[in-house]
Amino acid sequence: MSSPAREVVEDSKAVVAPLFITLKVVDQEENRLCHTFRRADKLQVLMDVWYRQERPDVQYGTGTFWLEEICLAGRRTPAELKMQDGDRT
Repeated sequence: MSSPAREVVEDSKAVVAPLFITLKVVDQEENRLCHTFRRADKLQVLMDVWYRQERPDVQYGTGTFWLEEICLAGRRTPAELKMQDGDRT
């Protein structure tokens, strides 16, 4: 007798990225800022928080934010860049 064929059942639920992401900003002096915001929000939100809270002594707009070897623009979103929770900029 042959054994009954096994049916492979795949999960029908698609993997959905979380709505929020927490990113870390670390500057050259090792000052750190963690900020949680929506994946669809522009990175400018993170940049504004850094200038306001972490480095009020730095003139607004004079810093650059990097993810690996990519210079980040404030108009982009974490979702567009496929950023992961905990990424360090």
